[in-house]
Amino acid sequence: MSHIPLPERMRPTTLDEVVGQSHLLGPRGALTRLTAGGRLPSMVMWGPPGTGKTTLARILAEATGHGFMEFSGASGSAAELKKFLAESRELPLFRSVPPVVFLDEIHRFNRAQQDILLPFLERGEAILIGATTENPAFYLNPALRSRCQLIALKALEPAHILTVLKRAWTRERGAEPEPAGVFEWLSSWAGGDLRSALSGLETWLEMPDPDLESLQGALGGRMMFDRADGHYDLASAFQKSLRGSDADAALYYLSRMIRGGEDPRFIARRLMVCSAEDVGNADPQAFLLCEAASRAVEQIGWPEARIPLAQAVIYVANAPKSNATVLAVDAALAADDAPIPESIRDAHTATARKAGRGADYHYSHDDYDREQAFLPDKLRGQSFYEPKRPQERSWRDRQEPDVTALSALWQAWVEAHPEGGELPLEAWSADLACSREALARALNRLASGRFTLTRKLEVKPL
Repeated sequence: MSHIPLPERMRPTTLDEVVGQSHLLGPRGALTRLTAGGRLPSMVMWGPPGTGKTTLARILAEATGHGFMEFSGASGSAAELKKFLAESRELPLFRSVPPVVFLDEIHRFNRAQQDILLPFLERGEAILIGATTENPAFYLNPALRSRCQLIALKALEPAHILTVLKRAWTRERGAEPEPAGVFEWLSSWAGGDLRSALSGLETWLEMPDPDLESLQGALGGRMMFDRADGHYDLASAFQKSLRGSDADAALYYLSRMIRGGEDPRFIARRLMVCSAEDVGNADPQAFLLCEAASRAVEQIGWPEARIPLAQAVIYVANAPKSNATVLAVDAALAADDAPIPESIRDAHTATARKAGRGADYHYSHDDYDREQAFLPDKLRGQSFYEPKRPQERSWRDRQEPDVTALSALWQAWVEAHPEGGELPLEAWSADLACSREALARALNRLASGRFTLTRKLEVKPL
């Protein structure tokens, strides 16, 4: 039996053997077009593990006539990389065609360490192919990114993995019947990671009298969480599910983050952001509950912290949504600077008062209904906050209608409609400059003992 692991034995040697990644390798794929003329540019391949980054790098180097030199960011230091490049520069390989320097786990080097590569790329002494499971936008030096094509790989589909499993079985066991149930389970269990699926098949091949249940027990569950998928994509899916009011989806992505080892404080922070950004004042209680869940996470930790987090997730997902707060503060931030009105400027010194500061200011507690202008003259009448939901619009119901004017309208209407009928609320609201809700409250008091007010629900065709 070979001591070389099955995933390595099954590594493709030509692009035709590579499965998946049709967006890169198809007739109009990015890699197809980039290498059409035989030229290989520097690039960084990023995506989930087990999708073929190393394999593609080797095949592309050979197909374009470049030597291949591999260095790992997981085991090698920046100093070793610098020495490796400096010493390799004297080799004949460097003097003819620049070799491909494959740097695996490139994100493990910090940005200063990544600068080591720049002179070699500038002078054309090497072609860089980096591989990472991280988003290059977060982990790669901008100077390095600007010199590389960014190639995103996708997780493989179960059908792609099934193709390779069958190919491996033919190579290893020839004409023996295929364990179809094992193939089906491995292709789903691997979660897009071909290397894991092949390792699982190798485990099966080495087991005495194997069966699917034994294989499942030996391999266990897959933790489908890495920073590329888990930290950014899962956080995005989590918040978008909350925003879309899908509690089941939000709980699912919460479970993915928990099982993957995400910091519970990060989850709690995303909940608080969502409750403020996506729920806002449509239900202010949501933010308070999320803040309380955040404190609970700090105090109790895993595994019990999953419970208050789940409670907050369910509440936020089901709460009414409004982004009026975000729109309001962003609109205010975009407004021009303008002089503060003299009446509301600081006037606590005699000098300031002599200069006219504080003149004509009305102390609001003396008369809550008296109107004042607080915005600068240039912005007078501009509205930043526009409520979207009834829960927010109710704040504007505080302006009660003028009792005398409403009484006059009411008496005239009652005399004209002694049998009752539908009140012209829209017209009265406009005349009295108040909301329908505030008008209804006042009318309820006027009608008490003589009329009963009812709500009317009208249905109109679309």
